[in-house]
This record gives sequence, C-alpha cells and structure tokens, in this order.
Amino acid sequence: MKWLALVLMLIIGLAQGYPLQGGNGVLNCTIYGAFKDPWATGNLDASKYAVLNLDFSLLRADASNSTPIKADYRLTDGNDKVFQNRPEYTRDLQAGRSLIGFVVPKETIAKTLTVIPSADSTGGRQFFIPFSELANSSNGKVTLVYYGVLGSQSASNRKTIEFDVGLHNNGTSKLPLSAGNFSLIDQWGWRYKSKESDRYNGQGFASRSLDPNGTLRSPLVFASLSPLSRPVELVYDYSNASSISIEIDPEAGLQSIAAQPQQCNECGQAEETPLSSLAGSIKASKARLAKVKGETADSSNPPKGVDEL
Repeated sequence: MKWLALVLMLIIGLAQGYPLQGGNGVLNCTIYGAFKDPWATGNLDASKYAVLNLDFSLLRADASNSTPIKADYRLTDGNDKVFQNRPEYTRDLQAGRSLIGFVVPKETIAKTLTVIPSADSTGGRQFFIPFSELANSSNGKVTLVYYGVLGSQSASNRKTIEFDVGLHNNGTSKLPLSAGNFSLIDQWGWRYKSKESDRYNGQGFASRSLDPNGTLRSPLVFASLSPLSRPVELVYDYSNASSISIEIDPEAGLQSIAAQPQQCNECGQAEETPLSSLAGSIKASKARLAKVKGETADSSNPPKGVDEL
C-alpha cells in the first residue's frame, strides 16, 4: 500500500508538469510551455513589464473538421488580475499551433488560461486550464523557488538561457550569495556555472547578502551552453557544501506521455499494466536523477565542464 501511495503521488506530480491540457468536449487545448521576453517598446514603464508567451495548440475534438478556430484568451495571475492576449505578440506556427503573448508585470505568476471561443459558433463553451504549482526545494535553511524561463537565445554554436528564480533565507544569520552558487545540469550530466553578467544577455544574478527570513527574486543567466544541451536540473550549492536541486526538464512531461510499454522477452504472454509501466518509468527516472545528484553532491569530483495596458 505504501508503494501504491508513492506511485499515486508521482502520478499527480507528473500531471502537474507540462504539457497542460483542457477542453470543453468540442475543442482540445494543450499548453506545451511558457517563457518571458522583454517588452521592447518606447513606454517609460517598459522595464517593469514582460511579454509572457504561451506555446500551445487548439484543435477540434472532431479531427475531420478542419475549420479554423476563432477564440480569445485571458490569463489570470496569482492575484486574480486578468490580462488579455495581445495580437501583436501572437504568432501562428502551424495550423492549430501558436505562440500567444500577454503583457504582464515581470513578477507575474500565471494561475489559469481561459479559452473563449465566443467568436466561433461551433466552438462550444469557454473553459480554463490551471497552471502548475511553482517548483521549489529546501534543505531547511534555504528554499529555492523556480519561476520559469525568462528568455533564451540560440546561435549555431552557443545557447544562452535566463531563468527566473527566488531564494528564501530560513536561517538566523545573513546568507552570502553570488551567481557562482548556481549550476545548470544538462541531460548528459554536464554542469554549467552561472555568471553575474553576460555580454549577450545583460545582467544576471548579482552578488549580495540575504538577511535572515529574507526573500529575493532575480534573473539567473547561463551562457555558452551547447545548442544541443537540454536543461534538466537547477542546482543551488549551499555555503556548507550541501546543495538544493530542482528538476526543470522541459521535456519530462512530453516523454512521460509519449512513453509506451516495452515488451519483455522473458515475460511470456504476460501483459504489462499501465501501473507497472509507470513504476518502470519512475525507477528509470530515479536512477537518472540519482546519478546526476551524486555527481553534484561530490564536491571533490565535480561533473565535467565548468490588467491590461
């Protein structure tokens, strides 16, 4: 029973990651991810805002009906403030797949996306999709919060990623912090260290001290990544050589949904159940994370590499 409870808890955890899905019986919507871009305008308050982009698809449940779907979108944040999508930041990628943008305060945390097919007489009723809870991890003294991706830049030979992170000092003394406290680990276990600034991406995490019971939120820049590297784990190295990590693999949810049961040559005709298949996936995921975390924890043998507006 304890094992079953653990499996059920992990099922819930997997369901909270991307992709997020919802619908009304007529339309099906999938949110594949979200990221923020600078709000590059001449507005005097432009530096206080960002464009929150959602990568999503909106398709009819009846696949034989290829009529274009007309819908509006509303983003609700954690304070129940509502933002309308901005047409100038909307881009159709393919039929049914789009990027839609919302101009929001930089610190905005998305709560729900409401899809309103009022302009489509065959689109059915409006519906909403809730966003996942914020990923966080703590060692008792420090809590690390991952808000998501602020932006990224790719070239033929390098990639830069900027994250939005928060820290809370649960201790009783000041906590010295710098960009060097943070590492990013890719799918092969290769570690990249953060830098305070990057000539391609501006300012990152500035050195400072965090007061007891203090909280901060800051951009975190990782530069000169291989274009093939996929961020898997964000690590904060604590001052006493312990560490905190958060799994941030943007493809983890897609992989868990796409996974198919594998046949076992030694199992005869026994049919693999969804629960046993999930258990195997969980075991494999734990093995991968254990390997990465083992490399991270061993400081003597570090991983390779260094509303509306």
